Amino acid sequence: MRTSVQRAIDGLDATRLATLEALVLTGAGLAEAAALLPGLDVAGAVDELRALGLIWGDNDHLHLVNHVVESIGPYPAGLGRPAAHLFAAVSDVTLVPVLRALDLPPAGQPRSGASVVEILTDPDRLQKLIDERDPAERDVLARLADGPPVGVVRDAVSPNAVAEGATPPHRLIAHGLLAPIDTQTVELPREVGLALRGGAPFAAVPPQPPEVSLADADVDHLGTTAVLDTVRYVEALAELWSAAPPAVLRAGGLGVRDLRRTARALDVPEDAAALLVEVAAAAGLVAATHGIEPMFLPTTEFDTWRRRDTAPRWAPLAVAWLGMTRQPSLIGQRDERDRLITTLGPDAERGTIPALRRQVLGVLATLPTGSAPVDRDDVLARLAWLAPRRANAQWRQAQAILAEADVLGVTAAGGLTAYGRAVLQGSSTTATLALDAALPEPVDHFLVQPDLTVIVPGPPVSELADELNAVADLESTGGASVYRITEASVRRGLDSGLSGAGISALFAEHSRTPVPQALSYLIDDVARRHGVLRAGPATAYLRCDDEALLSRVLADRAVDPLGLRRIAPTVVIATAPVARLLDVLREAGYAPAAEAPDGAVVTLGTEAPRAPSRPTSRLVRNRPATDSAAHVDELIRRLRAGDQLAEITRRVAPAGQRIPGVTSAATLGLLRDAIRGGRRIWLGYVDAQGTSSQRTIEPISMAGGTLRGHDVETGRLEAFALHHITGVGVLDPVPRDAGDD
Repeated sequence: MRTSVQRAIDGLDATRLATLEALVLTGAGLAEAAALLPGLDVAGAVDELRALGLIWGDNDHLHLVNHVVESIGPYPAGLGRPAAHLFAAVSDVTLVPVLRALDLPPAGQPRSGASVVEILTDPDRLQKLIDERDPAERDVLARLADGPPVGVVRDAVSPNAVAEGATPPHRLIAHGLLAPIDTQTVELPREVGLALRGGAPFAAVPPQPPEVSLADADVDHLGTTAVLDTVRYVEALAELWSAAPPAVLRAGGLGVRDLRRTARALDVPEDAAALLVEVAAAAGLVAATHGIEPMFLPTTEFDTWRRRDTAPRWAPLAVAWLGMTRQPSLIGQRDERDRLITTLGPDAERGTIPALRRQVLGVLATLPTGSAPVDRDDVLARLAWLAPRRANAQWRQAQAILAEADVLGVTAAGGLTAYGRAVLQGSSTTATLALDAALPEPVDHFLVQPDLTVIVPGPPVSELADELNAVADLESTGGASVYRITEASVRRGLDSGLSGAGISALFAEHSRTPVPQALSYLIDDVARRHGVLRAGPATAYLRCDDEALLSRVLADRAVDPLGLRRIAPTVVIATAPVARLLDVLREAGYAPAAEAPDGAVVTLGTEAPRAPSRPTSRLVRNRPATDSAAHVDELIRRLRAGDQLAEITRRVAPAGQRIPGVTSAATLGLLRDAIRGGRRIWLGYVDAQGTSSQRTIEPISMAGGTLRGHDVETGRLEAFALHHITGVGVLDPVPRDAGDD
C-alpha cells in the first residue's frame, strides 16, 4: 500500500501535486485548498486524485488515504511543521534565552513554550519580529522559507551559544524564529514560512505545462545519418568481437580496457561505444558464452540480422533500447560501494529507466510532427512540470536519454522522428516503413577520384558495401560515404581471395567516372607482388622461386623472431605458425600469400565463432491502471508460473547443506557439471539482508567464490555468493529455445 501510494504521488503533475499538498496543509478541506491555489482548477484536480485512489469522499467530506501524509513528507509545499508542534519538544533550558529576548515569563512557568507559540501565531507581532531582523538574519530566513525549511547549526540547543547570538542562526533561535530540533539542526516554523511568503504557501503554479519553443526541421531525413551510423557501428562491433572476443569479467561485464579498445576500433567516444554495446546486447546480437572462460561473441541471430536491409536492422535496436532495463549513462561512474560500473555488468541495471525513457520521449511526441525544440531545456522544464517530485532526481538521466536518442537516430535535432514515434507507439512494422521512406535510395555505383578516394553518393547496396569494405578503407559517412584506396587495402582484398583482375573489374563496373591510371597501376603492382612468397604449415614453410628474394628475407633482422631456416634453395621453414609468419612478413614490407598443399593460393580463416542465443533483456511496458482484465491475466500467469516452479523444486533433490555459509563439495560439483553441460539449475539463496529466495538460473561461470548466470525469469545477468547458497538442484535438460513451454 505504501509503495503504491508513493508511486502514484511521484507521477502527479504540478497542478495535482500542489492540490494534494494543499489538502494535507488544510486537513483535506476543498474550499480551503482552493483558496491557497488561486487560478488552478482545484475541483478538477480533486476528481483526478479521487480517481487515482489518493483521496476519497465527496467534496464536503474529503479524506486522505493512509500513507498519503507520510509520502508527501513532513514539509508539504516546502513549509516546516507548526510552531506548536516544534516548541512542544524544546526543553525549558533551551527556552531560557528565547523567553528573555522576547520579554516572556521565565522557563519553568506554566505554558512557557506556548507563550512563544502565541507570538508566532499572531500575524502582527510575528511580522514586527521579522522586520526587526538585520540583513544577515533575513537572508537565512529567506533561504529556509524557499524550502526545505531545515538547516544545520552548531550548538543549536546550547543556551550559552544562543544567548550570545554569535551567528545569525543563533540570533534567530534566540528570538523564536527558528526552532532547534537537536544539537545540529533547526527548523523554520510553518507560521514564519507563511509570513515570509506573504501568506501564500505556494508559488505561482502554472495551470498548463510550459511552452516549448519550436523550429521547423526535417527531422526524418536528418535522423537517417545517425540510423546508418548506428547500424554500421553495431555490425562493425560484432565483426570486431568475432575476430578478437573480449573476456567476461569475474563480476560480469566488459573490462575497461576492452571498452577502450572497442571505442578506438569504431572511432567513437567511449560513452557512445558503451551505448552501442548495451543496445546490441539487449537486441540479442552479442552475448556471453557459457564456458569455463566466458567471452563476448556475436550470437547466431547476428548472422540473420546482418542480411537484412537497413530499416529492418535498425528497428530491433531502437525497440531494445527503449525497453531495456540498462542505464548506459552510469557506465564509468562509481556505485555506492565505490566500485566501477562496467559495460554489461550487473550494476548498470535500473528497473525504472524504461518508464523514464517513455516519459521523456512522450514529451517530444506531444510536439507537432516535423518540428524540433529550439532549446532542450524547454523539454526538461515541461518534464519537470509533468513530474515535479521526480524532476530533481531524474534531471541528469533525462538529459542522458535525450543524448542517447540522438545517437541512435530515434530523435534528430532534438525532435522525435516519425520512425522514432512509431517505436514509441510499439509498432516495429510502422517504424520500418517510415524509415524506409526517409532513407535515400541505395545506390550501386560510386565515383572514383584522382586522389584514389571513392565517393558513394548514398547508402550502398549491401553487396557493393561488402566489396568496397574488402578493398578500401571507410573514411567518412553521412549522406555520402568516402572510401580511400591504399596499398594495404588492395592487399587486404587480395588476401580475402580476390584477384587483381577482379578488383580492377569492380572499379570499372561500378564507377561512374573513368578509373584513374594511378589506381590501375596500384592494383597491378600489388597484385604482381602478392603471392610471390608462399607460406604453408611446417609448422610453417616459406618458398620462393626467386632465390635472391628469399636470401634477402633470411637476412632481414625484422623477421628473426620467426626462426627461419633454409632447407632448399627455394624453401625456408619457420618455427612460427602460418598466420604469425604471414603477419611478420607483411609488417616487414613483403607481400606473401598462403598456399595449400597442392600449391594453390588460399584464404586463411575459419568460420566465425558465435555465442548461443539467449532471451533478450526484459522489455518494460507501462500498463494503464484501468486495464483490469489485462492485470488479472498477468496475475494469473504469474501464479501459474509460481506453481510450476514449486512443482519443479519438489521433484529436484537439493544438493549440499541448506545452511547459509556452508557450500559442500557436492554442491560445487553439481554447479560445475551444470555449467559445462549448459543445464539450468534450481537455486536456493539467502542474500546479505537475510532474505531467502528460489531462482531458476542458467549458470555461465564460477570463480572467486561467486556463481554468475542468467535468471530465466528476467533474463538478467546476476552474481551469487557461493557461501549464501542454501540448495542446488540440476533441472531436467530442456532446449533453451523452448524452456518455457
